[in-house]
Amino acid sequence: MRVVLRRIIFAVLIAAVLAGIGAASERLFVDLAGRELRLPENPRRLVTFVGPTPEKILMLGVADRLVGKNAYAVAGAWALEVYPKFGEIALFKSPMDPNVEELVGLAPDIIYYWSMNEQIERLESAGLKVVVAQLTANNPSTVDEFIAFQKREVDVIADSIGEETKQRAKLWNGYFDEKVQFVRERTAALSERDRKKVYFSCSDDGLECFSKNSYPQFIVELAGGIFAAKDTNEEVNTTVSLEEIINWNPDLIIMGRTDSTDGVLKDERWNEIAAVKNGNVILPPDGVMFWDYSSECVLLMQFLAKTMYPELFTDLDMVAETKAYYEKFYNYELSDENARNILSHLPPAK
Repeated sequence: MRVVLRRIIFAVLIAAVLAGIGAASERLFVDLAGRELRLPENPRRLVTFVGPTPEKILMLGVADRLVGKNAYAVAGAWALEVYPKFGEIALFKSPMDPNVEELVGLAPDIIYYWSMNEQIERLESAGLKVVVAQLTANNPSTVDEFIAFQKREVDVIADSIGEETKQRAKLWNGYFDEKVQFVRERTAALSERDRKKVYFSCSDDGLECFSKNSYPQFIVELAGGIFAAKDTNEEVNTTVSLEEIINWNPDLIIMGRTDSTDGVLKDERWNEIAAVKNGNVILPPDGVMFWDYSSECVLLMQFLAKTMYPELFTDLDMVAETKAYYEKFYNYELSDENARNILSHLPPAK
């Protein structure tokens, strides 16, 4: 009996010691939703369901730690060109209904997810660490809020990983602030009449669009434009009628999340819109991730500013700017041809 009791006491003591070691190796952390949790000091295995997060993790220099990602994220030609190992990372086909058993098998140190309480509770009940890296509601409602929020998104991911990534985040945030100031100073004197109205679709037929408080709204506004769908009722994405678009009469139409402008240009009903009449229907640049919601949004802001107001940005060379960005933040050397391909929504040159 005494032997058994001693063994029980010994096992309890060992468990207490191990728990103490585990506690010492964790730290308190606050995620994007303001949730407090404890994270490992040096997380090595990262999983993300949030689309833009793999690109941000690449930008922060630790993409080699990714062991799982959303199926659509960083799956395009440029992502695989810049970081071929994206193609080797496990895919999750049902991000809104995560397979807990599969995730436990990957043994992640951190899972990046949206602010969806039910799914988070399921994951955390299995002992998994979940960091909210993107909000599903309560987006910024002003340009200044968006500027702070963009940097906060990067900081949350960086802070969850460690000191090395914090320095990379500081570098990106500094670049972001510098370019925002540059563009805003150039466009500040534009009158409301001189500002271009922009419609930013996100579907093949052009009728689904980024809408109120979406990231593209603030990117367009930072670039000096007027966002056509800023007064829609739904946040982020909504479907609008062609009559509404005709009434907005945008000067520039950007066909996001598609590879063709045919949905607009081959439909005669769009022909009376100023952007169509003047040949200003374009595809956005392509990149590691969609430029509308990734860290490459800072390039999109500059691209749109130069597209709308070329006379104000004669000294802005988007080929050189894109090359410099890819070298600084992705450690990837772009040729002039490939920088032009990115800006023209074309795949890498063979």
